[in-house]
Amino acid sequence: MKNQKQTLNKMATLTVGYTSPGWPLNHFPNGIVAYIQNITDGLDERVKHIVFASPVAKSENQDSCIDLSKQIVTRGQFIKVSDYILNKVKLPITAPIRYKRYIDYEAQKLNSAIQQLSMPIDILEIEESFGTAQSFIKISKIPVVTRIHGPWFTMGDILKVDQEWDFKLRIAYEGKAIKNTHGVTAPSLDILEKVREYYDIALPHAQVIANPVKEVRVEKQWNYEMSKQPSILFVGRFDLIKGGDLMLESFRLLALKNKEIMLLFVGPDSGVSINGQLLSFGSYLERFIPEDSIKKRIQFLGHCNSDTIADLRKTALVTVMCSRYENFPLSLLEALAAGCPTVATAVGGIKEIITHGYNGLLAEPESAESIAEKVLELIDNPEMMKILSKNAIEDSKRRFSPTVIAAQTLDYYQSVLA
Repeated sequence: MKNQKQTLNKMATLTVGYTSPGWPLNHFPNGIVAYIQNITDGLDERVKHIVFASPVAKSENQDSCIDLSKQIVTRGQFIKVSDYILNKVKLPITAPIRYKRYIDYEAQKLNSAIQQLSMPIDILEIEESFGTAQSFIKISKIPVVTRIHGPWFTMGDILKVDQEWDFKLRIAYEGKAIKNTHGVTAPSLDILEKVREYYDIALPHAQVIANPVKEVRVEKQWNYEMSKQPSILFVGRFDLIKGGDLMLESFRLLALKNKEIMLLFVGPDSGVSINGQLLSFGSYLERFIPEDSIKKRIQFLGHCNSDTIADLRKTALVTVMCSRYENFPLSLLEALAAGCPTVATAVGGIKEIITHGYNGLLAEPESAESIAEKVLELIDNPEMMKILSKNAIEDSKRRFSPTVIAAQTLDYYQSVLA
């Protein structure tokens, strides 16, 4: 009987739901979307997954993806929560109430979509953003796991918005969602410990499970021999969080010593705030890079698709990440999976991805001088670059492959369901 039960358990199908800010990845390039794509690719035939996204590209298979933007929630459904609050507190529709009505509405749409399915959802994974899970668990009996991708409280000091009311409201609801859902996973121990300390909650059953990254085909991996024009590659927004300003500062120091090196800057121009003034990429160059000869060696490529970025990674001498904080950045995982010799600032979960001198080099946080120093160290040592490249590929396969991460995640789901 015991063996028969074990066999049945192995054959049993688990249905898992994931909420996503868009779908699919090629239409919505986003770290959370990429995480869901990668982890669902690693699931085996015993697991069925359904992605609940808003919006969804028209071409997507509706059997495995539900467009939440098309869900209609009647006023009768929605008013149960929102109008109760208004009547109870006897206040006008203030900003905090509008915020709660918004997440209640999002939760209602998700619940409505789930109820229309022909099969039940066994467990649902929701990102912590905005705290929508807090509203969902009040109207559904489905076990919910909160996935900590990037809680908003970590951004307050960097973006200088930590005293604004909407910032405080959002982090309060995110904290409630993390505290009250049935399970919590985090890509890095660093972010999990920060959550525990900030919200003063123990989360004894929370588990660290890394973000997955796909294996890169050999023909797409970094190749030193193809790096004819020496270039540095940066993939990320031009903003304070990703350290776009630090990249330009460190490149200036590099370019003063190396007269051939170029910078390829890939990512949207969100601007950086300097003394209260938002500077675009071009404005920042004009103000802080006085040398025209150096400006000419900086190429701002803006947003690029994944194929273009893969080609750039293959030929750039060094890939650099200058972030002021990161949880567990996919762009870094992708660079290492491709074998790119990489320099990254020693912040957040980056320190759990890169072992200094083994699969990459770590620079001091917010130090353009340290970043430039580490990049020069690599450029001057081709053999070190090749060793780091080989180790990075092997380490990525061993620790971050979708099948490895999916298996760890399913074990955690089973523990929550138990």
